[in-house]
Amino acid sequence: MRAKDFITEGLNHPIICVDVQPEYAYFKPEITNICDNIIRFVNKQTGPVLMFINAEESGTSGDTKEEIMRYWEYTMTDGDEDWYDAGNPPPVDWDRFTIVDKGYGYLRSWMDHDVSPKSIIKVIRLMYQNKISDSRELFGGEESKDFEISMKALIGYDYVSWMKYDPITVNWASVAQLKQFSGSYIVGGGRNECLREVELLMNSFNIRYKRIDSLVY
Repeated sequence: MRAKDFITEGLNHPIICVDVQPEYAYFKPEITNICDNIIRFVNKQTGPVLMFINAEESGTSGDTKEEIMRYWEYTMTDGDEDWYDAGNPPPVDWDRFTIVDKGYGYLRSWMDHDVSPKSIIKVIRLMYQNKISDSRELFGGEESKDFEISMKALIGYDYVSWMKYDPITVNWASVAQLKQFSGSYIVGGGRNECLREVELLMNSFNIRYKRIDSLVY
């Protein structure tokens, strides 16, 4: 989806925003520019925002939630340190935001080992059907003689023995919450990392979204 397409859909559109924060934004100049554009785009909208972050609280970045919020406000005021002293209102309407400290890497090992999205989705769906959050708990547990046989039957050639010790976990996000944001724009990053984790979880439950490629790093 291109930026110019936003105009046809109005401003009251839900948004899911992933990892738009200082530690990532300042990694490369091109990412800084995209994050600036994301912040301005999200702030122009009027609908609800589900904002996933990696924060110091979960040990996944050096950013705190407060620092991330300050970074957004700093961007919206073009770095005006005197914004509040001048009696101006907050430059970001945080009442629209639900901020979730997502943490890092809950699907990443399987993704980074090129396990197919189809197989990851199959495992996620089975985990939710069985009300478990760790893939090693499937089929009687990783020490069960049935684990390898059953996992191979489920995902075929994608199965590798290290899956017994390196799991998928899904307790980092609420599916019910994601369903409330069905049809959202999705922006942020990383394209093949944290943002992709969110997309895979949404795909597992057929939750619709529209990725805005020009606002993804």
